[in-house]
Amino acid sequence: MSEKNIFQRINAVMQEVAYVQKDKAVTGMGAGYKAVTHDNLVSVARASFVKHGIVMYPEQVSGELFAPSVKADGTLSNMRLYEGSYIFHFVNIDKPDDKVSVPVVAHAMDNGDKAPGKAMTYGAKTAVLKLLWLETGENEESREETKERSKPKAKPLPDDRFKVALEKVKSGEFPAERLASDYALTEAQTKQLDAVVASC
Repeated sequence: MSEKNIFQRINAVMQEVAYVQKDKAVTGMGAGYKAVTHDNLVSVARASFVKHGIVMYPEQVSGELFAPSVKADGTLSNMRLYEGSYIFHFVNIDKPDDKVSVPVVAHAMDNGDKAPGKAMTYGAKTAVLKLLWLETGENEESREETKERSKPKAKPLPDDRFKVALEKVKSGEFPAERLASDYALTEAQTKQLDAVVASC
């Protein structure tokens, strides 16, 4: 392998991998956009990482599994939100101390035991996309729902009413973007809503 440092190796990957296609349509529950899947990103970037001697590995800093929300009928939802904080290290295989580290906070929701794995997968995808400054064919900041969420909100939504609304979003009875735009959601509420949309 060459004497290139980690930055030169990453640059070499960037020259070979400049674009990844958004291959998954996210629909339902008010969402309507396309996303890059983890598998598609791996298929595009893995060979170049191997060719230029870069290995990525995750380090989990923290993780929290939040309690289930309460449905409108008073019973517990089977969906649980997980928040994970990670550092993804990109390492020069010829000199392991030579590395670049990318911090990521990721969220995922699942009705079983898969939320932690989903969060790490999402975190890894985000780390690679941002490290390589990959084009995906869509400006994330220009998504309509993102614009709507950035607008001043009319009023806050109490937690009990938010839980009822979130259940309606999950069932497809209420659009997610309307919940985000019509109310001044708290940070915790926004995370829960984002996790629901991302898990669809």
